[in-house]
Amino acid sequence: MKKIDIIVGIRPDFIRASALLNSFQDFEDILDIRLIHTGQHYDPELNQDILDQLHLSSIHSYLDINVIEGIGKMASMMMSYENQVHIDRPDMVLVIGNSDSALACSLVASRSHIPIIHVDAGVRSFDNQPHEERNDMLIDRLSAYLFTSNEEAVINLIREGYDNQNIIEVGNIRADAVFANLGYAEDSNVLDRFGLDENSYILLTMHHDHILKNIDFLSSFLTMLERLSERLRICMILHPKTLQILEDMPEVMLDPGVNLQFVSSQNYHDLLKLLKHAVVVVTDSQGLQEESSILGVQCLTIGNSSNRPVTLSKGTNTLIGFDIQAIESKIVSVIEGDKIDGYPIDGWEGKAGQRIAKYTSEIE
Repeated sequence: MKKIDIIVGIRPDFIRASALLNSFQDFEDILDIRLIHTGQHYDPELNQDILDQLHLSSIHSYLDINVIEGIGKMASMMMSYENQVHIDRPDMVLVIGNSDSALACSLVASRSHIPIIHVDAGVRSFDNQPHEERNDMLIDRLSAYLFTSNEEAVINLIREGYDNQNIIEVGNIRADAVFANLGYAEDSNVLDRFGLDENSYILLTMHHDHILKNIDFLSSFLTMLERLSERLRICMILHPKTLQILEDMPEVMLDPGVNLQFVSSQNYHDLLKLLKHAVVVVTDSQGLQEESSILGVQCLTIGNSSNRPVTLSKGTNTLIGFDIQAIESKIVSVIEGDKIDGYPIDGWEGKAGQRIAKYTSEIE
């Protein structure tokens, strides 16, 4: 039986891995699937809460890491996973996306001559400022098999000189997760908890380092939100990292009033419901850019680039840059009805997991 380690470490990994595991059940007689949790996300709302909700109780092992921040955390993950590989070597390692966990374990697998499957390979924003872009490119370079979510990613890889035989377009596993959990999400009472009505609020998230470290932008952005909340209610979900930044900014009020709510990170079902019924989501999240296009919700992405460009060309996503006045103007125009319809994206129909499992089972 072929042993395959699936690496998970952050919230998006858990969401996508839960959908992937369902598809791998059809091959349990020939594939031994083992979830390896790196410990990258350790906050309860980003880790254990979502593991419980998605029924990911079958973690094969947790890496023993002893550093919680910075490059030392990656080094600790690498050392711990290398020790595990020496004791119980897998036949393949499957990583999803572009997290530090995915890169750390890919480096270990590569040095140990273990073939790597990269799910969601080839995504490019062509902006090297976010470290996720560099992670994506490095993981692709280390991988033997490149599973892509759309045709644009395939083109990126071919342009970079990858062998077409190693590239397999499987679709978007995140779509599988959305469709598998949408029914549970509709049963959530999250709108009642926050006093929100359907299609009457803006959903907002922000957590990437290159944005949070721009304190001048962040301060001006929050001031703009206060003005905007006079027109429509705003629900801003605070990643633990974002909350820490805001707490260190004395000019920011964390309890500004009913129309501008700051709430802690939500479980997956609550977040899906908040997203589905928002007028628009304003975000820097890769996942929300994809999920909004899957659900047909308007999305405005902070910054000048997206490493989910298919959501710009075919989905419901629009880049809004960093100019506060332009951002406010665009949000207002969407509220007033200036919306994108979007088009169905090939391979985002909820069957990517089946294709990934099938192709993986056929690898010699």
